[in-house]
Amino acid sequence: MKHEVHLHNGYVEWDEARKEGHKITQLFGKYHHIFWSAKGRISLVKLNDFLGIWYWEIMSLEGELFEDVERFDTKKKAMQRIEELLESKK
Repeated sequence: MKHEVHLHNGYVEWDEARKEGHKITQLFGKYHHIFWSAKGRISLVKLNDFLGIWYWEIMSLEGELFEDVERFDTKKKAMQRIEELLESKK
């Protein structure tokens, strides 16, 4: 399984608006993670639900790994699910 990390576009836009003095709610975590293997690609982001509760969300980008999105209360739980979906059985 391979992994790359980028600044989340939503976070970058929020940070720029904040620096300009806008008072808007931060909805995105700082980073956008992409994981992939021969089985497919999965996106992992940290999101805020407007009530101030943060969660981790995964979405299948390539391959038919699962439908829609899956949400987790910790990054550790999200990572366990990603590994389950992308790792080969030994």
